[in-house]
Amino acid sequence: MIRFLQHDKIDKSQWDNCISHAVNGNLYAFSWYLDIVSPGWCALVEDDYEKVFPLPVGSKSGLGYIMQPYFTQQLGLFYQSVSSEDKLLEFLDYIPSGFKYIDINLNTSNKISGSVNVSDMTNLELDLISEYAEIVSGYQNNLQRNLKKAAQNKLTLAKHVRPEEIISLFKANKGQELKHLNDNQYMLIQRIAYESIYKGTGEIWGAYDNFNQLVAGILWVTSHKKAIFLFSALSESGKKLNAMPWLIDSFIMQNAGKPLTLDFEGSNNEGLARFYSSFGAKRVMYQRFFKNTLPFPLRIVLNIWRLTRMHINKYFTLSKQ
Repeated sequence: MIRFLQHDKIDKSQWDNCISHAVNGNLYAFSWYLDIVSPGWCALVEDDYEKVFPLPVGSKSGLGYIMQPYFTQQLGLFYQSVSSEDKLLEFLDYIPSGFKYIDINLNTSNKISGSVNVSDMTNLELDLISEYAEIVSGYQNNLQRNLKKAAQNKLTLAKHVRPEEIISLFKANKGQELKHLNDNQYMLIQRIAYESIYKGTGEIWGAYDNFNQLVAGILWVTSHKKAIFLFSALSESGKKLNAMPWLIDSFIMQNAGKPLTLDFEGSNNEGLARFYSSFGAKRVMYQRFFKNTLPFPLRIVLNIWRLTRMHINKYFTLSKQ
């Protein structure tokens, strides 16, 4: 039996046990992560938390909606045993009718065929199980040239950069182009960073130049044998020094040969997808589910707001190069 649960009725211990053991579990579905990015989130739960579906709910001008949170690439249906498309559709049908605006990303194991309500999204992933020499042999020529240049730039690596430092670096560079960003988005990533570091799953790696200035940084968060490239920052000096590809390559070098996947967390942008592909990363598709049954003109109002949120997510993603 599928049940809709308000936030205060969710047993988070059982919830996290399901996500931990789910065959398609991921970082974004843990209760601590959802509590940060979508306070008050609700859920669909089958039986004794054997299958779960987080619902990042909210309201605007009295209208209830379900919308993908910032810094959250994939949600959807999670399960500990085999599931099916019919079961996924059953869960989607159980979403209360009061939510007339739904815009969520499913996960890579959730597939809906032949529906006007879904569109394909692109992720790129690199399997690190092979030895470093084998992985490097799959690097594209341009990337190898840039890494040779970076090797001459006397960059140094630090693995315990403070969240405030990488956020400040982002604000001083890419953030200057994004005047519509506010402290709410920066506070979200800071909280995610601190909580993941506290739980022992997050690390912020930084590249420093020969003047000991931070020129690039990446927040890695590991879950379900995936290291997620969750957030990054890069200075103009860092671009010239090829600090970002150097930092990514350093991570690959130190984790090669492990049963780990580097999840680049994107991208639908072709330029960024080419950059990730240059490391040998492969495309992995997931789906976005969208349904808008609001009356006109409320349908237009929510669509405009959604586009603003997508614009913010896009630029956070585009900064990761």
